[in-house]
Amino acid sequence: MDKKYWSKYYSEQNNNLKPSAFARYILEIIPPKSERLIELGCGNGRDAVFFANEGFEVLAIDQVESEIKFLSYRYQQLENLHLLCADFTDCLINEKFDVVYSRFTLHSISKKHQHKVLSWAYDILNPNGSLCIEVRGQKNELYKLGEPVECEPDAYILNDHFRRFINFNELCDELKGLGFELTFAKEGKGFARYRGTNETFIRIVAKKVV
Repeated sequence: MDKKYWSKYYSEQNNNLKPSAFARYILEIIPPKSERLIELGCGNGRDAVFFANEGFEVLAIDQVESEIKFLSYRYQQLENLHLLCADFTDCLINEKFDVVYSRFTLHSISKKHQHKVLSWAYDILNPNGSLCIEVRGQKNELYKLGEPVECEPDAYILNDHFRRFINFNELCDELKGLGFELTFAKEGKGFARYRGTNETFIRIVAKKVV
């Protein structure tokens, strides 16, 4: 979805490569050691590059071809950073990972695709592996702003792109139903401050229980 929008957005953000607060938080609770991490929707690569520099073996996926080409050239010296141009909702990789990382991507896909992605994430995680999610929920300040999307409840088009606002309790129940144990789950402020704003987001870290 919204490939044209994101292509323009990423190209304007390529010099802003400080890692997100979420990436720094994940590093605190999951030391790299020999961990393999897959990022779903890497955008301008700032978190993927951060994790690779910290010692993770990283596979970063994004559907914007121009950005993947740019990142592949710019960070070709990072041997543990691997980049793939693909739609992660239709990219059935069968490799195993210790971390599945999704920041601000689940709200960019349909609810049907969300279930598909979460089920796949459980399958590709090693035992005790972690699924890390930060996403807009229904307490987010943008909820119900913009044009409603037909046949996709709680989704809206605002500023030329799609956002679906996720129900926190339903997401927690879905993860537990798949077999995850929630080690951290909260919807609140303070997770993703940006240019003086402090919106409400969902942050979840879930462990694969075998």
